[in-house]
Amino acid sequence: MCGIFGMIVPKGSSPDPNLVEKCTNSLIHRGPDDYGYFYKGQIALASRRLAVLDLSANGHQPMTYRNNTIVYNGEIYNYLELKDQLKTKGYSFITNTDTEVVLAAYDYWGEDCVKFFNGMWAFAIHDPERNQIFCSRDRFGIKPFYYTMIGADFCFASEIKAFRSNPNFNAQLNEWVAQDFLIKGLQHHTTATFYKNVLQLEAGHHLIYDLEKSTYQIKQYYSLNSKNKISSLSFSEASVEFKNLLNESIRLHMRSDVKMGTTLSGGLDSSAVLGLQYSQLAKASKIDLEAVNYDPGIEKYDEQKYIQDLLEKYPVKLRSTKKTFSKLFETLDEVIKSQDEPILSGSLLAQYEVFKLAKEKKIKVMLDGQGADELLAGYGTYYSYFFKYILLEKKRRLPSELFGFLKHHSTSIYKIKNFFRTTVAYHPFLKLRSNKVENVKKYSSFQDYSIDMIQSRILPALLHFEDRNSMAHSVEARVPFLDYRLVDFCMSLPPEYKISKGIRKSLLRKSMDEVLPKSILQRYDKLGFVSPQEEWIEANSLMFGKEISRIIKKYPRIFDQILSDFVKTVLDEKERKHYPFLWRILSFGRWMDLVL
Repeated sequence: MCGIFGMIVPKGSSPDPNLVEKCTNSLIHRGPDDYGYFYKGQIALASRRLAVLDLSANGHQPMTYRNNTIVYNGEIYNYLELKDQLKTKGYSFITNTDTEVVLAAYDYWGEDCVKFFNGMWAFAIHDPERNQIFCSRDRFGIKPFYYTMIGADFCFASEIKAFRSNPNFNAQLNEWVAQDFLIKGLQHHTTATFYKNVLQLEAGHHLIYDLEKSTYQIKQYYSLNSKNKISSLSFSEASVEFKNLLNESIRLHMRSDVKMGTTLSGGLDSSAVLGLQYSQLAKASKIDLEAVNYDPGIEKYDEQKYIQDLLEKYPVKLRSTKKTFSKLFETLDEVIKSQDEPILSGSLLAQYEVFKLAKEKKIKVMLDGQGADELLAGYGTYYSYFFKYILLEKKRRLPSELFGFLKHHSTSIYKIKNFFRTTVAYHPFLKLRSNKVENVKKYSSFQDYSIDMIQSRILPALLHFEDRNSMAHSVEARVPFLDYRLVDFCMSLPPEYKISKGIRKSLLRKSMDEVLPKSILQRYDKLGFVSPQEEWIEANSLMFGKEISRIIKKYPRIFDQILSDFVKTVLDEKERKHYPFLWRILSFGRWMDLVL
């Protein structure tokens, strides 16, 4: 796990080592254990290393193997199996790193090497024989990869702050991305970023830079397809296969030479990860596992009962942080700096504190339940597409599905309407008028909606938040639900295996029947790493109102001044449905103050 940076200058010149070092050092939080540089002609590759596998100097980067040189951020969890396979092809190894395996795999399979990788990655390989830089990002974009032109120089990095460290970088707001964020709360739904002319390499894609032509091309190597054949497995058979795949994923994700822990909210996903993790460690008689939790200290959000039920079954050491954020704006600024962009909600502050505590307890690798909601219909928004599917293809199930929905989610018609409500647009208050703003997408099927949630609508933003919050504290976050074999399997299942009788994530509940306590299996609410954002706003309404008014006045190019009256009304009348919008204004304005 590392932070990477690269620079390709025009032919006939060479990168400035002082500038390369300055940009790379901005990523020191991603890799405090080691650093290194590689220069050859017009190119520079740089790394900040977080040592997780083979803690010796053998893991130093940039690493060269058979003339190819790599800077690499990530983990290939099946590296031992690939290593054995490559040994039969005549390859030998002198380190215990996965980095060396990546280089050997590239030497043997070329671009197709990534099809054999099970893990998360963003890397760049200088290939002198092909006279190119081969860059790749993992299937789901767990690890970041940004690129831009700074003057005549092509640059790439793990985080945008590396570009901002270059005095020649001209930071300009990308207004249509800002518009999507402020109006709809969308982030990372395209390759564009909040910065003009800074792009992110899309998940499941390569970027290949031709050093002779000084041009690059983007190639896709992986995608999800809603037209794939639906599995013929029964629900019971599917639950067994799901559990086997998740177990195998967790087995691979636990490969590490450093202390390991797990995030724990008390919800279904993180509890399932902890339960399977503990069971595998118990079989190996190596139980040395710690769970880290955020406790908001407010009864409404309290999940400690569920956590205690789980810990009775799996007695791991619980580390809990109860920070109340008395200096809210200062903490917000700290998180915004680590994220390189405004943040959607206060839940990121809670997640930030979880990884901060993990670092304090010297836990260097954390497993997390991210991805399960997107794979298994964990959000209420899935219901509209599910009922459409039932009406069109499974009409006999409609009465039982509606009854189950009403039983578990209240008989209130208002509640039902909430699941189908579209995001409120606040166009009258914004002066941004980019014609690139996204229209509301329409999906032809439940599967299409699921794929969009994974590839653009929700998951990319969540993975960004988790990567920046964890790496800000030099902690590696791993997400076993995103083992590509598990994802492909889930995408092959019919919708009724994911929602049954109104209950979301029914397949996960069935597969964890003997793993988790009933209190967790029968939880139908969804919290995650929540924060008392509504309470923060109401307890500090004067402060919030004053700060948001300041932001509105400071950026008249963005906000119409009548927005101040709207904000005052919302705060005075405690109209909580508008609080997410207020938070976005607040975090956007603070971000503008910090970086532009």
